Amino acid sequence: MISRTGISRTGGHFVRWAALAMLAALAVGAGFACSSQSPNIGKYYKGRILHISVAAMERTDELRWTASTRYPAQGVTDEPLYKLEPESDEYELVLLRVKVENHTATSAIVNVDHESAQLRDFLQGRYFPIDVGERAQPAGIPENPSDRCNVPVNPDAPTECVKFLWNASFEETQPNGEVKIIQRAQELPKGTGLDGWMIFEVPKDTQFRSFRWGAGDTVTVDF
Repeated sequence: MISRTGISRTGGHFVRWAALAMLAALAVGAGFACSSQSPNIGKYYKGRILHISVAAMERTDELRWTASTRYPAQGVTDEPLYKLEPESDEYELVLLRVKVENHTATSAIVNVDHESAQLRDFLQGRYFPIDVGERAQPAGIPENPSDRCNVPVNPDAPTECVKFLWNASFEETQPNGEVKIIQRAQELPKGTGLDGWMIFEVPKDTQFRSFRWGAGDTVTVDF
């Protein structure tokens, strides 16, 4: 699929229930509350190899989603839902929609894991992205299922929802017959990119100084 910017979006998929391939819908208990928006949100910043953009920033006390590929699924009640909550009432979740594009190198290896990015506040605090698959919990159907579709989907493909931005996960059978979940970095050929949500857990009302991308290149976006 080619976007309006000419960048095709590639991405791996999760193969276990808690590691989810596609965001078909997101709902939050307290509703999304927009962060103070920097004029740099949506702009692209270039490193030696990659172009990086923080396309959106949202805050919430609870994140819910379904792995369904039947988007739009408004009103459908037979799909499993999952949720993610902060580990403490003093914390909240910050969602960043991050776009990563390779316009320069023949191929770029992008290892999107816990250390691939940082949110930095004004007091030298640093926050790292969460592996949603590790912490996802089963969730019930919301009272109004139609409210589940309230996060922007990919505008270039209305039937495709934006993914979580993380390494691809695969089932791999070991020599002893044990099956393990293996995460692998993703390869971005020239002219391709990734577009997805990264999730951070931070103290409530934290104000951010910058976002630092460190997978395959080093790029800083100052807010």
